[in-house]
Formats: sequence, C-alpha cells, structure tokens
Amino acid sequence: MRQPTTTLAFRLAAALIAASAAAHAVAADVAGSKDHPILKRIAGSEILRYGAKSFDAHQIALAPVVFDYNTQKILPWKKIDAEGARTTIFYRLPKDASTLECLRGYQGDLASRGFQPLFEGASGGKPTGPQNTLDNGYGRFLAQVYTTEVDYGIQRYSMPGSDDYRYLAMKKPPEGAAGELYVTIYCAAMTASWKDPAKGIDPGTVIARVDVIETKGMDNRMVTVKADEMEKALATAGRVALYGILFDTNKADVKPESEPTLVEMAKLAKAKSGTRLLVVGHTDNVGGSESNKSLSERRAAAVVAALTGRHGVDSKALVPVGVSFAAPVAPNTTEDGRAKNRRVELVPY
Repeated sequence: MRQPTTTLAFRLAAALIAASAAAHAVAADVAGSKDHPILKRIAGSEILRYGAKSFDAHQIALAPVVFDYNTQKILPWKKIDAEGARTTIFYRLPKDASTLECLRGYQGDLASRGFQPLFEGASGGKPTGPQNTLDNGYGRFLAQVYTTEVDYGIQRYSMPGSDDYRYLAMKKPPEGAAGELYVTIYCAAMTASWKDPAKGIDPGTVIARVDVIETKGMDNRMVTVKADEMEKALATAGRVALYGILFDTNKADVKPESEPTLVEMAKLAKAKSGTRLLVVGHTDNVGGSESNKSLSERRAAAVVAALTGRHGVDSKALVPVGVSFAAPVAPNTTEDGRAKNRRVELVPY
C-alpha cells in the first residue's frame, strides 16, 4: 500500500533531524561556552575550552621569547601586562583550515572593528631554525606568555608539539568610558605525535587560543573602610587590611582611585597623633621573591609619601615596610586568593 506523501516527508525530515543531532553530539561546543561579543569565529570552528573572569591578568607579548643556551635562562622579553575582564576560548578549527587562515581571518575582522596590530610572529614550520620569529622551539613562547586559564591537555601537550604555529596581538584604543581592548591569538597545527582523536584533534588540525582583555579598574568589592572602623580593627585585631589602595601591575604609583581610602587613613593617623603606624605592603607570589620584596617596599613608601605629601600626615607617624608575599591571607593558587593577598595594612607599634 502506498503511503501518503506527507508521511514520507515527515519520516525523511525526522531522519535528517536525527542525523544532524547525532553529528552535533559528536562535535559540539563545550557546555557553558560562547563566542565573545566582539569576535566572530571561523566558520566550522568548535569550542573545546572556555573560561571567563571579571578581573584577571594577561600578558601581551610584543617580542619573541628566546632561551639563552649559554646562561640557561629565558632572556627578558617585551610585553604588556594587561588587567581587566578576561575571556579565553580554545577553538578547534575545521579540518581544512591552516594557521595562516586562522591568523588572517581574525586580523581582518579585528582591523575592521578598529583594532591595530601590536606584534605578529610565526615558527616558519621549523621551530628551532632562524626563521622562527616567536621563540627558538620547544613551546617556550606558549609556556612563558600564557600563564592563565591553561588547558592541561591542549596547551601543555598538544600545542607545544607543533611545528607550525603563529601569534598575533592587537589593540583597540579606549572609546569614551571604555578602556583599552586587547586580543591575542595563538594557533598551532597538530602533529601526529600529539593528536587527540577523542577531541577531534587529528594530524594537521589547527587549534586556536583566543584571549580578549577588556581593561578596567578592578571593582572595589571592599567598601572603603572609614577611619573609625580602622581604629576599631586596630584595637581588636592589632592590624587593618585595606584593599582600596590600588596600583598597576608591577608598579608602585598609587592610582587616583585610591584617594577615598587615603583620606580615611589620614584621618586615622591625625586622630592617633601619639601612635606610630607601620604601613605594610603585601604582594601575591607571582614573580620572584626579590622582585616582590622590592615591589612591596616601594608601594609602602609610595603610600607614606601620598599621606605625608598630599594629606598632611606627620612623617614621623608612619613607617613603610614591605613583606612581599610572606604573610598571605588566602592561597596564591587562584586569582581571587592572589587579589586578597595584594593589600596594604596598618599596624600600630
């Protein structure tokens, strides 16, 4: 008996839907992921990993990362330490895509949106050869530059084994109240040695790590501590931790946003004219011990200079001290913990 045309059409449509759903189940974006609003994805790409922080750091490379075999050390390399909202996306590109197509695709799209190039480099297909403008092989560029949102399998194993990799950094100047926008792209073609069929990563498959940093001042989640509250904390706990004193990464210049906290600190110091206060600088553990010790000392001295120079506090009442990361209040293994450890404390003595 001949079936009605509508029934056959319905079955055909159902079969197509089922086939499409099965294919999508094999190769779908990781749960909870999405494209960043300012970026398009290369057609056919899929998200393998996604991470977003409302405030984090990211290094923008402006030069190659080179290992000196004589000193057995990485030579200093030029970079920008950007802070702000960070989004990191690992894309698996379609099978016929190349690293050059990846880079040029993003470059063209970003340029049309007002972004300007900062630095570009490539391995040239032979990472240890002189044509490599990113590093001298062995995944050194990747390891030194990308220290946040690291994917253990893809970034620690698959991508460093590539012979063909490229990097691009671009910047969009501030517009109105918005800060600077940075985008970095690192793409690598996988070799047979580092394939991962379970993730759809076959020899020649290109993986792209895309990072977007929207610079801004960190939201001060700690309400400005008033002078009388500082005094109570000193009486009960013997110290008070202040998070309203702000600095740029690796710098000791007190930012203008710190003024409300400085005003309250000055009120306290003047009210307790017979008490000397230690102004103690604390850092997280990112970087070496000596550099953090110096940084914490310079920051403490900068706070004292601001209080005595702009707010009329007696210089004899304040003593700057820097203790690096010797007194953490939270683990340094997460950004939230490191943010809590970056602080200024007042301690009477």
